[in-house]
Amino acid sequence: MTANDHDTDGRSGDIDMTDNDDNGGGGSRRRFLSRSAIAGGALLALGGGAGLSLAQEDDGEDSEEAEGPLFDDEEGTDVDVLNYALTLEHLENAFYRTGLETFDAADFLESDATIVSTEADAEVLYENLETIGEHEAAHVDLLTQAVELLGGTPVEEAEYDFGLEDVAGFMSLASTLENTGVAAYAGAAPAIESPDLLRTALGVHSVEARHAAVVTAAGSGDPYPDVIDDPAAQSEVLAAVGPFIADDSDEEGEDEEGEDEEAEEGEEGEAAEDEDDENGTETGTPNENGA
Repeated sequence: MTANDHDTDGRSGDIDMTDNDDNGGGGSRRRFLSRSAIAGGALLALGGGAGLSLAQEDDGEDSEEAEGPLFDDEEGTDVDVLNYALTLEHLENAFYRTGLETFDAADFLESDATIVSTEADAEVLYENLETIGEHEAAHVDLLTQAVELLGGTPVEEAEYDFGLEDVAGFMSLASTLENTGVAAYAGAAPAIESPDLLRTALGVHSVEARHAAVVTAAGSGDPYPDVIDDPAAQSEVLAAVGPFIADDSDEEGEDEEGEDEEAEEGEEGEAAEDEDDENGTETGTPNENGA
């Protein structure tokens, strides 16, 4: 599933973006931003809004940006951006849920892929991973509510295949997914129109960055390799996570193709039998010489 698999008819819900009033449609715009403010405020209340009170208010001065948002859907709305983020949060939520069901603290201690060397350290790492998993689940809930408050249809969790065979694979993929999520939020956040939703998205982004640092360091990696992290475009992110999303369409297509081939072989066999019957070579029908 991709971020664009949601119901496009529900992008704005009952928000009428085509109404014209004395301000040339400004009323509809205000209604949309008002609902975005409500959604953003609700998320701040639900998520605690830690640290967001330090955000500076807009001073009204326009600033030129070197480049626009890396959200490929140019016609997209705040709902589309949120569903894009929700797609990634579903993936991460499922990843930690699967990993923590597959491995226990002892597995992390025995693995050479972590920096832990004692049972106490292994327990701390496992608890940190559980906390990260809880965060991802909470992000799913928050983004789902935000999309619904904006009148949209939240994307649903897909089927995933992470191919987790050992702790080394889990730690490596955890670092990859978390760092990809950080780059995705940085790339898409500028496309959000509502200041309230933007503040909330940036709050989630910073938490994802903390996750990335923790799991990367625990796996003996560099938690902060760059002075400035590069954002990632939507197309790049979806291409990177695509292999982990199980797609039954190929298997169904192979089944259908196999059925078609069997049907064709059956038709060819029947045609051959009919031809043999006409020639009298298989049924024992006497030929003209009475043989």
